[in-house]
Amino acid sequence: MADLKKFLYEQIEVLREQGNKFLQREITMHDFKKASGKFGIYAERGGESFMVRIKIPSGVFTNKSISLLQGFIRKYNIKEIHPTTRQAIQLHRLSLDTVLDIFKECVDNDLIGYGCGGNFPRNVTSSPLSSIEKDEAFDVTPYANYATDYFLQRMDTYNLPRKVKVGFSNSKSNLANATLTDLGFLATIKDNKKYFKVFVAGGLGKNPQTGLELPSLIEPKDVLYYIDALVELFKDHGNYENKNKARIRYILQEKGNEEFLNLYDSYIKKSKEKDLDVKEPTEVVVPEANEGVVQENNNVIAQKQNGRYTVIIKPIGGIISSEDFNSIIDFIQNTDSKEYINLIASMEESFYITNLNAKEVNKILDICKNFNQTTKLAQSISCIGVPVCQIGLAESQSLLNNIITHFKENNLNKDLLPKMHISGCPNSCGRHQVANIGFSGKRKMVDKVIVDAYELTIDGCFKGEDTKLGKPVCDILAKDIPSFLEEVYKNLDAKNITFDNFKNTEDFNALCNKYMIK
Repeated sequence: MADLKKFLYEQIEVLREQGNKFLQREITMHDFKKASGKFGIYAERGGESFMVRIKIPSGVFTNKSISLLQGFIRKYNIKEIHPTTRQAIQLHRLSLDTVLDIFKECVDNDLIGYGCGGNFPRNVTSSPLSSIEKDEAFDVTPYANYATDYFLQRMDTYNLPRKVKVGFSNSKSNLANATLTDLGFLATIKDNKKYFKVFVAGGLGKNPQTGLELPSLIEPKDVLYYIDALVELFKDHGNYENKNKARIRYILQEKGNEEFLNLYDSYIKKSKEKDLDVKEPTEVVVPEANEGVVQENNNVIAQKQNGRYTVIIKPIGGIISSEDFNSIIDFIQNTDSKEYINLIASMEESFYITNLNAKEVNKILDICKNFNQTTKLAQSISCIGVPVCQIGLAESQSLLNNIITHFKENNLNKDLLPKMHISGCPNSCGRHQVANIGFSGKRKMVDKVIVDAYELTIDGCFKGEDTKLGKPVCDILAKDIPSFLEEVYKNLDAKNITFDNFKNTEDFNALCNKYMIK
């Protein structure tokens, strides 16, 4: 760790020099991104401000990371916090010196954000319900942490063709999207013994595909061998010449399933010659509670521990004010169950507050009532999009806000529509490709004017072995999407059916034809 810190302190000053050259327009935004992305630091659209991504391992906030974040809020007058779709935190609209100072303070406190972007292993994800979900196989977060430590010990040595993503899911709910990533581990039980199903070479964005399931289950103690093997395979066979083909899924597509699996197996055998075993983690026991019962809903989940609950806090588009974030922290730090409570960032731009008793559930819901979204529609996911993202095509956050405002103004208050996933471009940062309703931003020429539009996809799913990519339906003008969804809503209401029962009907097809860009 000491050598890594020394390396990073030196690199920060190199990046500061590059950043000042960018501000003086001596180098391009693209050139700066090549230097800064590995730090999770990016110039925002327009080149006048910057953002920094802070890696939260497995999404679980520690007392140290909370203290650091609150310190940044005070010191740098940060107004908003954005939990991402990979269990990290982004801080936006900052100066170059501020993002570099924040990065350095994180390094000082062992919260290493190196590899939050660029051609590096990204934040290892874990289900926010791990250890508490009623039908889980077992707690996977310790294994995600082992993977995080493995990457961290090697982070300053990597020269990968592009990024690598690893995720651990504890159940078929698959909240870490293990079936959709470069390497995913899905917990299962066979003959009363713990195993992982392993999925490899999945990914969203351009040319998406679900992960290929390995033919055999693996024991949890072997996870690092499979991670090490895939990294080494990627180093040797990844495309260093063409960035657009430099993901693990393209190696699979080139070689085919059988040849790829045989190749991967050869690397696994080599990795098993190394000392990468992991120990069986100690189980954390959370006591039962007897302070009453709370009804489950979109924001409250009953845990497997009797009388304990998880509350989901979902601000619109995952943008929470620093004041509201601090109110959550104040609640956690002053409640009776604080020694058991965890604050966890999910992959859906939300916070999970776990191990609450019934009284605490009601209290935090009351504290957050003015910004916490309660319908599935309002809990929809949106990437940051234009005007922040460098490569975004459409204003995804504005679209989500316009939809929610339209429904409120027209008193469309029933919880009928499913959660949507909105991406400002085809890169799928909002994971629109595996949503029941997904929108992907694009720019279209309509009546000789270039306007914002979105491709509608439907019928995607990321639930365990049922994972499937959504199918594209049509392009719709951004300004027409609230009205389109209103008509979908009214059909569901009048027919008393779910969207799943409506999406393959002639009436739905007629609505799509009505709103599609001809």
